[in-house]
Amino acid sequence: MTYESNDNLEKDIGIYTRVSTDEQAREGVSLKEQQERLTAYCRAMGWNQDPVLFIDDGYSAKNLDRPQLNKLIKAVKEKKISKVLVTKLDRMSRKLLDLLTLIDTFHDYEVTFVSISESFDTNTPSGRLTLQVLGAVAEFERERIRERVIDNMMHSAKQGKWLTQAPYGYRLEDKELVIHEPESKIVQRIYNLYLEKGNGFYTIAKKLNEDGIPSRNKKEWSVRGVKLVLTNPVYKGTIVWNRTDSSKKIRKEKDEKDWIVMENAAPIIVEKDKWEKANKKAKSKQMAPRAQTSPHLLGGLLKCGKCGGGMSIGWSGSKNKRYRVYRCSNNKNKGTCTSKQYHANDVEEWFKEGLQQLASSLDIQSSPNLLQQLIEDEGESHLKKVKKAKKRYERKVEAYTAGLIELEELKKEKEDLDNIVEKSATLEKENVEQPKDFNLIKIEEDLKTKLQNFSELLNVIPVVEGKQLISTIVEKVILYKEQHLTISLKI
Repeated sequence: MTYESNDNLEKDIGIYTRVSTDEQAREGVSLKEQQERLTAYCRAMGWNQDPVLFIDDGYSAKNLDRPQLNKLIKAVKEKKISKVLVTKLDRMSRKLLDLLTLIDTFHDYEVTFVSISESFDTNTPSGRLTLQVLGAVAEFERERIRERVIDNMMHSAKQGKWLTQAPYGYRLEDKELVIHEPESKIVQRIYNLYLEKGNGFYTIAKKLNEDGIPSRNKKEWSVRGVKLVLTNPVYKGTIVWNRTDSSKKIRKEKDEKDWIVMENAAPIIVEKDKWEKANKKAKSKQMAPRAQTSPHLLGGLLKCGKCGGGMSIGWSGSKNKRYRVYRCSNNKNKGTCTSKQYHANDVEEWFKEGLQQLASSLDIQSSPNLLQQLIEDEGESHLKKVKKAKKRYERKVEAYTAGLIELEELKKEKEDLDNIVEKSATLEKENVEQPKDFNLIKIEEDLKTKLQNFSELLNVIPVVEGKQLISTIVEKVILYKEQHLTISLKI
């Protein structure tokens, strides 16, 4: 009987049989023999319904990834199985921990598990006792494995050995970290940009990518990659093992008491004080998931109309009735500005209304600077493209000289440059010039529509997306008083 979905109220009895090619040759354990013994057991127990067969032919018990076993587990979770029968426990798994995992799953779905050779039945007191003993043994074995792993980690760390892939800035020689000079300079640059220039993770990643500097394995830098460099204690010479729990699909950081920390065990790239300062700053900048969608639409854009300082978000009101406010940082931190605080919701509404007014009253012809910028943006000249391509190639040459990229990547950049130069020369030969006449009315209408769409979208999209949208067109917003602000556009 093959397994099919069953809508009857009575649940099925599942028979699981397994044999690997080696086992059949060595022990003569056939699938047919297992099936016959289990079917006879069902008759002896008075179970008259035909059992459902789950047969894995030619699969070992080294792991649980077997087609019919997966199908059986799926049927259990769909509550179509009442009992699971095997001839021996090792038909399910030869690993105790895997076996207990399966039995736990059966227990969660009220499924009885029976092994007829060992007289093991989880529906009987003796079977449950055996299960508890097996669980205790498995827990003991887990602790022994953990102790051995920790002992190995401690031994390796004390000798300055590195157990995994070397972090960026280092290379491995006989399992020991040695500084890789070209990458170590990039590590130091990241710390300088972060601490001295005040650049954030995103800005640093963007600068490195623009300069043609790849991270490990020739990949581009990301926010996460920059953050890892700024928080990895190896750069101050400290090796930390057993920091994360990777036994599950989602890695989680363990308590610090479980970490294995060895000071002065690796070559130093960043001075300790500098690393501590960067690490503290990086951790303080970490945002909770709900903070990433916080309702602070004008954070980083709003300026005080009295002193020109930035206006930051804060909270006011009673404990049970708090509300957001924008407040001048100079007033809050220094007391050098007399500007008052404003309800954040009101300010954000004034901003949206300002966008709408700007959309309806915009006059490009009366703004020479705006007109010139639009003309330049309408079509970048081929000369500018050549200039940009040359700068990009120069950065790649520097990266290749420092040993950060391969020759093939440099050659590709040179081919791109040659193509752009050749195209520019052809255009000059044909006297192709940038168009100087623009349809100002159309450009003005397009910009007005864009501003109008912005103000409408801000009411329906998440704030984090709204902030990104605003940043593409708005340079800053200056707040003077109630319902009186100015919006400076980037174009």
